[in-house]
Amino acid sequence: MRKSIILGISMAIAAIHAPALAQEKADDIAQLKQRVDQLENQVREMSKILDPLKAQQVRDQRQRELRKKFELRNKQDQDKYSGDQLAEAEKLYQVANSKWGTAEATESLEKMIKQYPDVNRTGCAVLYLAQTSKGPEQTAKLNECVEKYNDCMYGDGVQVGALARFLLVQSYKSSNDEEKAEALENEIRTKFPDAVDHGGNLLVDDLKESSGH
Repeated sequence: MRKSIILGISMAIAAIHAPALAQEKADDIAQLKQRVDQLENQVREMSKILDPLKAQQVRDQRQRELRKKFELRNKQDQDKYSGDQLAEAEKLYQVANSKWGTAEATESLEKMIKQYPDVNRTGCAVLYLAQTSKGPEQTAKLNECVEKYNDCMYGDGVQVGALARFLLVQSYKSSNDEEKAEALENEIRTKFPDAVDHGGNLLVDDLKESSGH
């Protein structure tokens, strides 16, 4: 009898304290959830700082690798031409840089292409002429860049052949030639995944933006 009384009293006490214990657990869970939310916010804020830094590090490394390719391509010119000849070719090219879109620029580049048809800068010159041309002439010059000057490079890491393909994609799309545009897009993605534009952006990313994806 005494044991039954004691058990009953214990159960009564437990029943009295049960709501308090439940509330205490609920408070602990709420505090834990609040702490998790705070940590998640901190992680998001850290990501805003670290992600751009990581992206910049990747860009810098890519730029260094592309610069090496540019220097190696220039080395081929040094094996074939004298310093004075290469200086003359560069001088003819810089006329176009300072007088973009003028008849004088075009004349200077055409002279350079004729005298130095196989130097690195010649690919840049042909691409320049392509960008200042229109219609079939532009398409022909861009294809010339792809076929003859694919490995020529600018000092900022832009590869002539890759950028020419990108510009051809835009040209073919504007003329509704989706088949040719798609073929060149696939080439850029598979053969030139690290190719960049003059802003240092990957051409594969530029393709996504231009297609709205």
